[in-house]
Amino acid sequence: MFRLKIITPEKIAFDKDVKFVEFRTVDGAMGTLQNRIPLFAALAIAELEIEEADGKRTFFAVHGGIGEFFNNTFTILSDAAERPEEIDVERARRSLERAKVDIESVEEIRRKELEMKIQRALVRLKISEKRERR
Repeated sequence: MFRLKIITPEKIAFDKDVKFVEFRTVDGAMGTLQNRIPLFAALAIAELEIEEADGKRTFFAVHGGIGEFFNNTFTILSDAAERPEEIDVERARRSLERAKVDIESVEEIRRKELEMKIQRALVRLKISEKRERR
């Protein structure tokens, strides 16, 4: 087991001992167990899956950030981390549709912002499905 802490500007979203964490960096998918070598990575806007000490699976929509694994503690600092039950599905769908329409008619800088908005909406919708399967 190792400690997982997920910290956002608004709250400590998670702080427990876990068995395994699967996450996505800007370079691709990764997973970690206890006693790994130190890691410092830029996180992508993506799904994060946790296997808690009791075997329960917990999911978050993580909006990028930094992940550091050191001394059997994995700390994630992110702008946002949302559990399935915290996601407003209709709002995420509306945001996705608006961004898809807007992206067709904007300059490059604004396009990148909209692409990130699309990624956030997609990861929210994907994570919200985890709630519906329970």
